[in-house]
Amino acid sequence: MPVSVRSQGDVSIIEIDGMSAPDGRGTNPGVNAGSRASGNLNDTIRRLLDQGERKLVLDIGELSLDSAGLGDLIACKKRAAQMGGDILLLRPAGKLRGMLEMLSLTRILRVYDDEAEALASFDT
Repeated sequence: MPVSVRSQGDVSIIEIDGMSAPDGRGTNPGVNAGSRASGNLNDTIRRLLDQGERKLVLDIGELSLDSAGLGDLIACKKRAAQMGGDILLLRPAGKLRGMLEMLSLTRILRVYDDEAEALASFDT
């Protein structure tokens, strides 16, 4: 799964090309590719944090994560916060957005639909 990183000032924007991570049912034909998708995302986030990046925006679109992927994301968010930074989600859609709202994870992970708004939120 392609994961790319670009910078906008002191913010790193991670873009993910819409793969699905496994949903635990084993019925998704993209399960193996999705496992790599989730792994690549977490590896990228950890690498950026290791490099001292503190402000991350994840442009995740249609990506779906299983509970382990969400757990990893929350752990990365906690690490960023300990460094004085934050991780924001940009444009989550479909099942992922529903899951974030249902589990009240939007209280922990700030969600934005507009990139400019997400970037501006780091200044407030």
